Amino acid sequence: MKYTGYIEGYYGKLLSWDERHQIIDHLFKNDLNTFFYCPKEDPFHRSQWKEPYPESWMSSFTNFINHANKNSIKIIFGISPGLEYNNSFKNLSDKIESVIHLGVKDISILFDDLFEDQSAELHADILNECSRHFNDTNFYCVPAEYCNQLSKPNFDDSKYLENLSLLLNADIPIFWTGSKVVSANYTSDDISKWRDKLKHPLIVWDNFYANDYCTPKVIIDDYSSLKEINLDALEGVLINPMGLLELDKIALSSFSNSLKNHPKSFEDILEESDLPSSFHKVSKLFRFRASIDLNQSELEVLESYLWNWHGNLKSELYPYMHLLRLMIKEGTSDQTILKRFNLKS
Repeated sequence: MKYTGYIEGYYGKLLSWDERHQIIDHLFKNDLNTFFYCPKEDPFHRSQWKEPYPESWMSSFTNFINHANKNSIKIIFGISPGLEYNNSFKNLSDKIESVIHLGVKDISILFDDLFEDQSAELHADILNECSRHFNDTNFYCVPAEYCNQLSKPNFDDSKYLENLSLLLNADIPIFWTGSKVVSANYTSDDISKWRDKLKHPLIVWDNFYANDYCTPKVIIDDYSSLKEINLDALEGVLINPMGLLELDKIALSSFSNSLKNHPKSFEDILEESDLPSSFHKVSKLFRFRASIDLNQSELEVLESYLWNWHGNLKSELYPYMHLLRLMIKEGTSDQTILKRFNLKS
């Protein structure tokens, strides 16, 4: 596949530049090749997209690009101009020009999560004009309807997707999260249907490890979403995880391992991390589909992590572990919480 790697595309977290550099190093270590920069908490990416980036940010981003280039990692730069676009192509082209000047060659235009009816014609026009205006730059599309779940009235009958696929430059790849916003797996039949409908190169934006919809839950689980598909049918797969550096490294390692047909066990990957050796005793708490049915000895392991463990990962796990302990000791029958956290009690 042409694109494999990491999306900084979540809500609620913003990586530091040092953390981004560490993600680049981990991508290289795991034979992954892409970092997609589109953090929702960067105001100049989305809510204030018309405003130019400050000089300090431009300097840091230049260093980041240089570090990525040294490690053969492609940077896709994202801009989300859907909020108050109002014929603002000049603002958009200025923003694009500013990062092209720094060495960016790949730019994604995002129209996700605008929470109102959107025009496929407008979105195609914006991207097509970008492609014409910057003909040496590779463009990508994140559509307003980016999965079956959000397609109106449904995937098969969506006029938005039908018009987008018809009008959008045929060479521009489309990002797609699957059947749902957060999909647990994909099948070859799924991929065929999406390709037939979208009629563009397809890149999976995978939210398997994402937790911005269920914070403070964190997911430490084997990546197996792609077991049933032919990867040659896709232009790429990128994971959008948690914005928690050490946990995201575990997610990337498992993702890379899956692309290599699992030469390592997931236990091997966990042993390479800073997790305690006893983690397997409570690992079911942290899976995508988790269970909080613990016996007394397992609960004692969880409590020992809260009070006596001081590893690098503790700060990333602590809020969720504290909530788990409360839910296990006092019980919960709140089906909304259980469903949101994908928990089985």
